Amino acid sequence: MRFELTDLRVFLAIAEAKSLTAGASDVHLTAPSASYRLKNLEQAVGVPLFRRTQKGMALTAAGETMLRHARTILDNVERLQADMRRHTDGIEGHLRVHANSSTMSSLPAALSRFLAAYPNVNVDLEEHLSEESVRAVLDGRADIGLVAGAIDLRGLESIRYGEDQLLFVVPPRHPLGMHERVSLTQALQYDLVSIGSRSSNFLFLKEMATRAGKEPRVRVHAANFPAVIRCVQEGAGISLVPRSVADPAIEQGLVEGVGLDEPWARREQRIVVRSQEALPGFARAFIRFVAESGEAGIDR
Repeated sequence: MRFELTDLRVFLAIAEAKSLTAGASDVHLTAPSASYRLKNLEQAVGVPLFRRTQKGMALTAAGETMLRHARTILDNVERLQADMRRHTDGIEGHLRVHANSSTMSSLPAALSRFLAAYPNVNVDLEEHLSEESVRAVLDGRADIGLVAGAIDLRGLESIRYGEDQLLFVVPPRHPLGMHERVSLTQALQYDLVSIGSRSSNFLFLKEMATRAGKEPRVRVHAANFPAVIRCVQEGAGISLVPRSVADPAIEQGLVEGVGLDEPWARREQRIVVRSQEALPGFARAFIRFVAESGEAGIDR
């Protein structure tokens, strides 16, 4: 069985895009070149890896098996390259962390302490929905996931380190400010301010609104939470934010806080990994720094 790493990269791109043309574009190849690479790989393994459908390219059973191994192989190659670079760049290690937006807002303090303690470790921090972070850790695309809410963590080790409460911030003297708590349906009667349309915060709100049979009426997508708070303060709308974001602005009288009377508004925060024992020492140290920033307890 002989094939090249480029063949695997092309295969993976097509599998993830479910399209030959889109997959080829993702790896900067023409469709004919990608098709040639795919045929080489299928000839090498001796079975078809895709079947064409009206919706695009679908993996065969053999293709599903190849997908698992391709991800592992390419992940190991990436790790090998990173390990080799550290010998020339003086870098001790590289850590890939996926987190939801609520966690991202409270992570900087723990991250800063970790980087100060480990000056030769680089961290790639990406924002994703909690479910996406879990899949990334399971697939080996992330070393550590920082997640919140009731999600399926089978196959992973998890460390509880805190609690995340979502609430609405509203402008001073806003009608909702008369209430201690409101339902999502009540809140969605008003214009909204949110961070970016691709942020995990907005995507989560949109999902909950859809479940309630509503469509969020977003007037402003701001770049970050401080910008969101400023827009709310100036009356552009109301916004769903983590308590860690809301409290300083509420204490300063810039906005008012209104509790959310929904079971999903209070969410357990967890660190998830495939195996703590398999992680390098600096990755386990990162977990300790994050866990120490909240209430830590280990579940398996």
